[in-house]
Amino acid sequence: MTGVKEFKTKKLFKRRALQPGFSLTEILVSVLLFAFIITGALNVFRLVIESQRTALATQNVEENLKYFLEVASKEIRMAKRSTGTCGVPVGQIYANQIVGDSQVLKFKNYHGECVIYDLDNERFRVQRGLRTGYLTPASIRVTEAEFLIKHNGSLIGNQQGMVVMSLTAQSLGKDINRAAMNIQTTLTSRYYRND
Repeated sequence: MTGVKEFKTKKLFKRRALQPGFSLTEILVSVLLFAFIITGALNVFRLVIESQRTALATQNVEENLKYFLEVASKEIRMAKRSTGTCGVPVGQIYANQIVGDSQVLKFKNYHGECVIYDLDNERFRVQRGLRTGYLTPASIRVTEAEFLIKHNGSLIGNQQGMVVMSLTAQSLGKDINRAAMNIQTTLTSRYYRND
C-alpha cells in the first residue's frame, strides 16, 4: 500500500512540475508593468483635472472683467461735461488722481451723479453719489488699474474726452490653477453738448 501511495505522490509532484505556470520573475515583471501603466494613467488624469481648473479660472476672470467693462464703458461713455463738481475741473469730462498705490477716475454721469471708480482691497469699487458697490467679485483680484485721460473734452472742435483703461486681474486659488489677464480698452465720451 505504501508503494501505491508513493507512486501517486510522485505522479502528483511530477504532474505539478509539468503544468504550465508563471514563475516568480514573470509575476514581478507583470506587476511592475501594471504599476507603471496605472501611475501613467493617474498622472494623465491629474493633468486633465488641473488643465480644466485652469480653464475654468480663466473663464471666470474673463466673464467678470467682461461684466465690469460692460457696466463701466456704458457709464464712462455717457459722462457729462463738468460744471466744477465731482472733483472734475470746469469744462472737462474726466479727472483722475493717484490715491495710495492706485488711480481713481472721477466724472459726472448722465444722471448728474458724481461717480468714482477705484480699487479697494483688489476689487473694483464704484461710488455713485452716496451709494457704493463692487463691480468685481471676491473670487478675482484686480492687481492694477490705470486710467489715462486724453483730450478730456476741453479742446476746440468736436474732439471728445477719451479714457484708456488698463487692468490686470487674476483668479484666486492654487498657484498652479491661477489665471491672469491683462486688458486695455479706450472709451470715448459720447456727450456732445456744452452744458
